[in-house]
Amino acid sequence: MFYLCSLGSNIRPLEHLPAALCQLSERLHTLTISSFVETTPWDMQTEHKFVNALGWFESKQSPSQLKQFFNQLEARHGRNRSDPLSSTKDRSLDIDLIGPVEQQAALAYLEIDPFLHLLQQQLFATPAKTLADALAINLQLSPERCLPLGERPTTIHFN
Repeated sequence: MFYLCSLGSNIRPLEHLPAALCQLSERLHTLTISSFVETTPWDMQTEHKFVNALGWFESKQSPSQLKQFFNQLEARHGRNRSDPLSSTKDRSLDIDLIGPVEQQAALAYLEIDPFLHLLQQQLFATPAKTLADALAINLQLSPERCLPLGERPTTIHFN
């Protein structure tokens, strides 16, 4: 089966997202990832913007097995999913599973949050990135400005 997942963080995202990608690769082996974009939080009160990406992978694991793994990974990064208000609080890591589908091409048509549509288009309209490529994170601050991260020290001032 093929799966799409969204990744996000608004607590030290430049620390948590690269670490999460490495940890995901240990279980998933191959993960194709979009670029990373800064997004405004939706349906929560916070001043911290999110950094988000989409990724897809193939797995023989069931959706429940994958979701359990994702929840464990979130907990390792400090997220408390037992808190009934966890979905409205800042989070160090948020991984949502979208799918499964039987054909990889169907991933491009899965229904996702509107703020992720551009990433979905990018993910399936351009050549695939490997995990090693994705670890050289590009943080897209606007459609015109993109910062390469991980290749050299970078200071980012979020407005």
